[in-house]
Amino acid sequence: MNYEREIEIVLKIVRKAGELALRHFAQGTPVEEKSDASPVTIADRECEHLISGLLQESFAGDGILGEEGTLVASQTGRRWLIDPIDGTRDFVRRNPFWSVQLALQIGSQVVLGAIYCPCLDELLYAVNGLGCFWNGQRVNGSEITSLSKSVLMVSGFANTWRSWPPEAVRHLTEKCWTVRCYGGCYDVITLARGKAEIWLSGSGMEWDYAPVQIIAKECGASFLTKEGNNRIDAKHCVVCVPGIEGEIRRILKIPS
Repeated sequence: MNYEREIEIVLKIVRKAGELALRHFAQGTPVEEKSDASPVTIADRECEHLISGLLQESFAGDGILGEEGTLVASQTGRRWLIDPIDGTRDFVRRNPFWSVQLALQIGSQVVLGAIYCPCLDELLYAVNGLGCFWNGQRVNGSEITSLSKSVLMVSGFANTWRSWPPEAVRHLTEKCWTVRCYGGCYDVITLARGKAEIWLSGSGMEWDYAPVQIIAKECGASFLTKEGNNRIDAKHCVVCVPGIEGEIRRILKIPS
């Protein structure tokens, strides 16, 4: 299945949601705090409402799971996962590294995923078996094979140290060529374009990781949990390019 209709609609939806989010971004929005102390704004809620409404119009019967509470049971075996604004901390601080994320999951596998950064007008998407594309251009992960030449990206050190062996994380920060931290969504874009080799995350939900799973696969990288699988509900992950996967597995003690 090539998902031509799905990807055409998805790309329109994330751009529409991005336009809505940018209007809030430009004027400033009040910030609330959720039970887990993470921030949320009216922009998050309005974008999710817009996305879920457009999905239900286009794909009746599909399930929907959104970060801000949208929950629609699936009648088709398909489920859409929405992160209306990934990187709300950057959004409220007026940094550009936030995105609208949307993915389609069938069974345990994500078959389509998109990450759109409105401030930068950068759109990354991947479709099962068709590849990974950045602003319409096909992209692949890097061919680096040495940790000493690898760029490590970490999404929140505190959570990463709690989810992964702290000494292993420290070892990576010392042995890699350098460390860059732009925020989860833009870290993934950077890796998919071959500009970095490792993304380490210690805290994330299904809507955070759903696009990442298929993007990693289609750009030639691996999406892994501590158990060695690629589940998006494990609340942690590491994405790495194949040339250093063996070393990453050894350092982080990930089984084959």
